Amino acid sequence: MKRTHYTPKDFLWTKWTTADIKKLAPEILSKKKSHLLAIKKVPSSERNFENTIYAIEASSYDITETILKIDLLQNVSPEKTIRGTAKNVIETIEKQMIRIERDPKIWEAIKDYEKGAWRKEKIHLAPEDKKLFHDTFLSYKRMGFDLIPAKQKRVKEIEERLSKLSSNFRNNINSYKDHIAVTKEETAGLPERYLAGLKRDKKGNYIVTLAYPDLLPFMELSQNEAKRKELSSKNYQKGGAKNMKVLEEMLKLRNEHASLLGYKTHADYKTELRMAKSGASALAFELDLMKKVAQGGRNDLNELRDLKRELTKNPNAHLFSHDIAYYGHELQKNRFKFNSEEVREYFPLARVLLGTFKIYSTLFGVKFEELKGFSLWHPDATLYVVKSPAGEIISYFALDLYPRDGKYGHAAAFGIIGGRQASFVSDTYITPFATMVTNFTKPSEKNPSLLSHGEVETFFHEFGHIMHCILTTARYASQSGYHTSWDFVEAPSQMLEHWAWNKKSLALLSEHYQTGKPIPAALLKNLISSEDHLLRYSTLRQLILGIFDLTLHTTKKQIEPAKLYRDMMKKYTGIVVPKEAIFPAGFGHLDGYDAGYYGYLWSKVYAADMFTRFEKEGILSKKVGADYKKWILEKGGSMEDIDLVKGFLGRKPSNEAFLIEIGAKSPSKTRVQTQLW
Repeated sequence: MKRTHYTPKDFLWTKWTTADIKKLAPEILSKKKSHLLAIKKVPSSERNFENTIYAIEASSYDITETILKIDLLQNVSPEKTIRGTAKNVIETIEKQMIRIERDPKIWEAIKDYEKGAWRKEKIHLAPEDKKLFHDTFLSYKRMGFDLIPAKQKRVKEIEERLSKLSSNFRNNINSYKDHIAVTKEETAGLPERYLAGLKRDKKGNYIVTLAYPDLLPFMELSQNEAKRKELSSKNYQKGGAKNMKVLEEMLKLRNEHASLLGYKTHADYKTELRMAKSGASALAFELDLMKKVAQGGRNDLNELRDLKRELTKNPNAHLFSHDIAYYGHELQKNRFKFNSEEVREYFPLARVLLGTFKIYSTLFGVKFEELKGFSLWHPDATLYVVKSPAGEIISYFALDLYPRDGKYGHAAAFGIIGGRQASFVSDTYITPFATMVTNFTKPSEKNPSLLSHGEVETFFHEFGHIMHCILTTARYASQSGYHTSWDFVEAPSQMLEHWAWNKKSLALLSEHYQTGKPIPAALLKNLISSEDHLLRYSTLRQLILGIFDLTLHTTKKQIEPAKLYRDMMKKYTGIVVPKEAIFPAGFGHLDGYDAGYYGYLWSKVYAADMFTRFEKEGILSKKVGADYKKWILEKGGSMEDIDLVKGFLGRKPSNEAFLIEIGAKSPSKTRVQTQLW
């Protein structure tokens, strides 16, 4: 099947003006109405898979791609007016689209097909066609068309309001700005490389912002506890008090919405389309794992507390949240004989990028080439093409790696053009395009961008999402790339994080930024040995966030989110979070991942199990890489997630590898096929 190729003209959308973006909303909405009208006009007796189910699927193709382009500009454009306009247009489209798609006549068309042609056609349809029908049927059923008119109207109102609140919640986090000022005398422990990258105020003080390249190294390296506390306190306010009000309304409306549609809780509504299938199942998974991890996590924290008492010579010192990163780093130095800054010198971004390309090329049989002459939304953004060994174009992706004002503040992969068959009978495949957005330290005149080992792991994780997006061969866009169940979507990337801890792959990812020499053998050994460093605590932390999220979305009584978080931290870790802290206001996963944060650990079970094949057959095994590409990356969501894993592993999945990874179980000679949860 031939694939579409892109030229500089195909990326002119990255230069859209505010006027261009404003024009798109009515065009998009008009197209959608037109597509749906054509479906509704089909007589019941003539309905078939192509003119009904596929037609509904295809009605969003060009529209979705345009919306995703606008959304990307909302997150990465260097111009505030563009970001603001994009935000407003997205809100308008989402609000109107709810009304357009909530069409009872489309539901009737689906039911007509289900009662008629489906019964005859399903025998001959391909598995991905059958899955598309079931997913489409369920998605429309969940709109509540079987409710009485008054309830239908209320469901629609709630969804429109939630769409606006969601946008506000994200924007309040992305636009939140604060900092601390640090004098030269207060910089003990902070390396010159880090200080050189900070801005200064009029008095010459260093400005440390809440952006990750500022925040994380400071919390890890600053010897000044008072300043760490000050920065931590400001970070606990991220999103602001207004986001607490937004969250309060979102939780209330989500609960009402689920109840109207016949679900016990919002978590039940969300998980119906995921592997967990119910909020109770997801919560049971988290709580069961908590029993296995809680004590180990507390032991990790007690070790940090004891180290603080030793270093401060205060036998009564308490461990606070602003201490964890710092004493964790000190413990790492003491136990593994290295510090993060020393390791950072061996991971210049250019080398990490080159090594990553080499590893993925080896595993998946593809080539990466940077494209010149393509102008994107910012000079920092670069475009690449992915080709087969024979030189055939497979896909494209962009990298936007450095922080700037107003840019999306975390690390993420944005799928823009989903791979898909151009039409129902076409022999042309629409070539996928995705963008990876991170906030690694920007190169300066004196220093290149140097990554911490944790950032190397992040790079591998996010680039794994990119590979999931752009190596897809799925026929339908709704099944391509990372369009899997939400609680499986992280598994492919989490599996690939293991390469950041392997001796053979680390040799490809590293070299000293000045000398070009490889990591010394002793340092490399200590780095790999540190993989388990505070692992119990980090797993405990993930569980707290997952249980916090699920509790908010499985409890009908009114909850004060900030207090719930403080109480859970005290209960499970003994850490006292300041009373004025409003952590939920800046917890971006409460929008988009609502009732879904458990998925990070849920998917890690599968990630650990899938890695056992590479562990056994070779970290750079082309055969295993080809199987992984075939079963996991190419198929996307065209099959049930559990069947994808079974296909790759050649057996039923097990939780043993995950429990061994987190130290909750000792390795056994025989793999036990235990129930996952």
